[in-house]
Amino acid sequence: MSTTDTTEILPRPSLGSGKCTSYDRAPEGEIDWTLVRDLWVQSMLLEQDGQVSRVYAPCVVFLDGTWLPIGPMGDLDAARRLCHRWSAIHDASVSDMTRPRPPAISPEGNLVDISPADLEGNISDEAWSYDAKENRFRLNLACVGTDLGIKVMNHGKTLDQKIEALTPGLDRIEAIFRACDVIQPHYVRPWMATVREAAVWWLRETDWSDADYIETPEDDGRSMADEVRKEGVTLETALIRLKERIVQIYRDMRWDDGTLVEDRAERAQKAFTAGSERLAYFAGRMTPHA
Repeated sequence: MSTTDTTEILPRPSLGSGKCTSYDRAPEGEIDWTLVRDLWVQSMLLEQDGQVSRVYAPCVVFLDGTWLPIGPMGDLDAARRLCHRWSAIHDASVSDMTRPRPPAISPEGNLVDISPADLEGNISDEAWSYDAKENRFRLNLACVGTDLGIKVMNHGKTLDQKIEALTPGLDRIEAIFRACDVIQPHYVRPWMATVREAAVWWLRETDWSDADYIETPEDDGRSMADEVRKEGVTLETALIRLKERIVQIYRDMRWDDGTLVEDRAERAQKAFTAGSERLAYFAGRMTPHA
């Protein structure tokens, strides 16, 4: 390890064009994000051993229209996850025309003729669709399902665990339906099938359990270090600002349902350690870990 003075200005990111052919893959810490237009999921065909398959590459597109890959070619979900992780950290948009956006929850085919007064159980207000022409409410089964899905999101669960966690909520809704005198019993099973289908759909579309951008706090620490380095500061100042940002982000870190993340202090420490090592590397004081 060298004895570089902490008062020296850290080098700023310099990669601002895809014309720099010395990179097969653009390193996050070298990209000048002020010169980035957007992130892009590129679809391409790969021929290997006589077989042709479609693969996808996450890419960064610069203001001059040139681009570079930012990760390996692979399946579509992996490319999209990496682009969205970097998008969230560096405030860059994502261009992804590789598949249509998931459809919104439409009332069509999901509305049933039940009013709020008919059900005594706890049904989310967002699940009721108002018909202004008929001046009445109807229940949107798909919205009931998405509400259940939202309640079990995150908390470090895998997708399968979150789907399994739907069971108590589904049982509660079914009990509400069966206790309602105006709902004929033979309607309950198909209605519950619609509710469950919507809940699972929501969880699959919003699942980031194995996504790059939440894989480790270390990833976020290194990315925040690169953001600090853009400000043209010394190592000493950069470490102070990195700590301030990490404290701000992790102090009140919450899951989507509003509950605090239990191990947020441990996550913050891991993020700071990785970020400080990244800063020290660019100051010429050590070898990077990742």
